[in-house]
Amino acid sequence: MLDPGKRGEGVSFLFFLFLTYLVFLYLRPVELFAQWLADYRPMLFIWLIVFAGSLAHVLVHKDAAATARHYWVLFFLMLAVFLSLAVQGRLGDALSAMADFSASLLLFVLISFNVPNMSRLRITCLVISVCLLILALAGINAYYTGYMSEELVMQQGTYDFSVDAPKVRPPIPAEDHSGAFRWRVRGVGFLNDPNDFGQALVMTIPMLWLFVREGAWFRNIFLVGLPSLIMGYCIILTNSRGALIGVGCLLFFGARSKLGNFKTIVLVGVAALVFAVIGATGGREMSSKERSAEERIEAWVEGFNMLKSSPLFGVGYGGFLDRYYLTAHNSFVLGFAELGVFGYFFWMALLVLGFTAVNRVVRYAPAGSMESRAGHILRSSLVGYMACAWFLSRTYQPVLFCLLALCAASWVAACRSPACAGISELHAPLKFFKNTCLMVLVSIAAVRAFILIHFL
Repeated sequence: MLDPGKRGEGVSFLFFLFLTYLVFLYLRPVELFAQWLADYRPMLFIWLIVFAGSLAHVLVHKDAAATARHYWVLFFLMLAVFLSLAVQGRLGDALSAMADFSASLLLFVLISFNVPNMSRLRITCLVISVCLLILALAGINAYYTGYMSEELVMQQGTYDFSVDAPKVRPPIPAEDHSGAFRWRVRGVGFLNDPNDFGQALVMTIPMLWLFVREGAWFRNIFLVGLPSLIMGYCIILTNSRGALIGVGCLLFFGARSKLGNFKTIVLVGVAALVFAVIGATGGREMSSKERSAEERIEAWVEGFNMLKSSPLFGVGYGGFLDRYYLTAHNSFVLGFAELGVFGYFFWMALLVLGFTAVNRVVRYAPAGSMESRAGHILRSSLVGYMACAWFLSRTYQPVLFCLLALCAASWVAACRSPACAGISELHAPLKFFKNTCLMVLVSIAAVRAFILIHFL
């Protein structure tokens, strides 16, 4: 599967359709501007053409940007989703859950079929970055002008009963100074929650740095620095505390190798102070004692109770909200509560594979090579994304599976590059199993530690 090889010219059209599908997936132009097309399901037709053509090519040429282990883990994760409800006798719900989760799982597969080399990896990251930049610009514009604000800016009450709330929605969010509402920029489709949108922006900002060109200062400022600042400002307008924590992790891990630990800690501290001064959290505290944060910790406790009640297969995919009035607000808690130890193991296995892949690239690719840069950048994206995931329930999000597929693709591309001849294989099966078990135990223990510290 990792033998070098180039795809034929006839497949380039499929790659173009694949990129078109990504644009439709992230920007949702049909939903926003051509709702009359929705009945014709253009996204579904594009996906079917791309998937069928890519699958046929992969079966013939064996050049998917993932290993058999990735696909087996995906298979057992889907099985875990099914079993989490089927063991309760809810066969119909189990089939519906598989259909729902398949959107994320098949996105991983589709990317692995279409991104077998570094050139396509860079193009794919570019398309995702441009889509998120467009959404960021549209959200900022909606916030300040009111254009499409109902679609791109969420209106939340502050529950401050000392102020009089306007009778109708203010047309321009930025001009609302009543104090009755919290305005949060969001995306569209599966990014229509401000937290999801902020998390996707955290993932995307490092990808822009794939296109830095040494010595081209003006180009780098205009094409990389400015878009990064725009996305960063949009993150502030999402008022997502989880996304701000993700930005902090990006700053720390991105700058530590150049500045050292002390200077990096100072930089992150200054950034936190700036966020506090400009009100980036929308007036909410960054403290576990704040009411919203306390409710999240309480949800984590309920997640542990669910795990105790159904340790092997969990309470069922989507079942957390059936047993508690809040979602878990933690992707790890949601995973082991709904899927049990069986499903959580395979979900964690995907994360282990993702981090192992980019770490291999970072370690073995020549310094300064495109492979090395891709490894560093995708590792930063994964670190930032998972830092957000610690405070957000995004266990099954398509964005996560998209990122994990890109991490696998970076390793495959590096293995095919003559410059990375010394790159090692992924863990042997036994070591992979041990590492996954260790991460399952460590993550559950970490959640438990957070709970105990909170209640001290």
